[in-house]
Amino acid sequence: MSNSTESTKPFGLQLGPVGFAIANFIIIQAISYGVWLLFVDPKVGVWKFYPQPFGAYLFWAILVVVFIGFNLGMSGFSKMSQPMGGIVTTLVTVVLGFAIPMLLIFGWGALDPAFSPEKFAGHGAAGLIVLIGFYGFGVVANSMDGWPWTDAGMKQPMVGWAQIFVGFFLTTAGYLALVYPNLASWTAPDRVLMSLPTAIGWFYSVILVWLTTVLVLDLWPYSTFKTRAGRALAAFFGNIILGTVCYYVLLALLKNVLIPADALEKIGPAINLWPAQLGVWIVHVLLLWALCCGNAPTSLSPGMNRVARFIITWALGIVAFIVYMKWFAMGVLNEAAIVPGFGGDPLTWVDLLNLILLFYVVYFGCYGIAKKQ
Repeated sequence: MSNSTESTKPFGLQLGPVGFAIANFIIIQAISYGVWLLFVDPKVGVWKFYPQPFGAYLFWAILVVVFIGFNLGMSGFSKMSQPMGGIVTTLVTVVLGFAIPMLLIFGWGALDPAFSPEKFAGHGAAGLIVLIGFYGFGVVANSMDGWPWTDAGMKQPMVGWAQIFVGFFLTTAGYLALVYPNLASWTAPDRVLMSLPTAIGWFYSVILVWLTTVLVLDLWPYSTFKTRAGRALAAFFGNIILGTVCYYVLLALLKNVLIPADALEKIGPAINLWPAQLGVWIVHVLLLWALCCGNAPTSLSPGMNRVARFIITWALGIVAFIVYMKWFAMGVLNEAAIVPGFGGDPLTWVDLLNLILLFYVVYFGCYGIAKKQ
């Protein structure tokens, strides 16, 4: 009897819920910092690829995780045993994370100056595709629950490829409307819907609302719609509406509370981008809370669970932003100060944390540690 019980135990150090969450946090931080010291750190890094070209390949690796882990549901990889499954999936992701932006930069970039490798212009342009694509490909997988293909009875991997097909068109449309006019050689102030900083800040606020509803709010308020089609359409357009409100709330919080006056003056019109800098920290906490911390609490009423999770995750995200900007970025990561005592570029470091979190949790299944049942 005891042998049978032991054989069914998952491999790894058996930890309680709190220990499991702390172990995940430490592992993700340690691996991320190791990568930072190797490839990014502008002062002591072995290879100082900061912020580009590291950023472009980092962002594209995250988008490939969306393809493999969420659109395709790990199809073709999930049956592999660990740690080999995680290793193979990570290698595929890294290869594609380099190959796709390189085709854009060194292929299409020969024809379009916006994607030219000169002064890393193309790396920035290619990286911004991921901003739109993270929502374009991601929202069809979770908020929209694969609609309409799941209703048609499609299964993986075909339903995943259908999502990627539609995500491609959503991403292309969003990029051409919001981003590309700011980068093209023919650009002019009267030819853009909004400035590039505004587009980045606003669209990341849409992403923040989307992931908040998915990860800690049980898809509320869209879950109140009775049909999958109703929930899907409400989520897609509702995230954009609520994301607009979120953008102005975050912008006011940054201007009036979180950013010192002298830093605000130095940032200037680029302040419109900063809801993304704050939002990426909240997104990281959302992912960590949902995937590593058991999405606590779960024992209250559904409504109170959502309220508590929202307050906890957003508060921790804002605190993490403050600690990073006032100390961690400059004191540990050796990033440049904007003004004395305030500096850094959260999007690079925090997206590295997000990538390592997704690798470890989604690809490796937290290999090496296990939560006690």
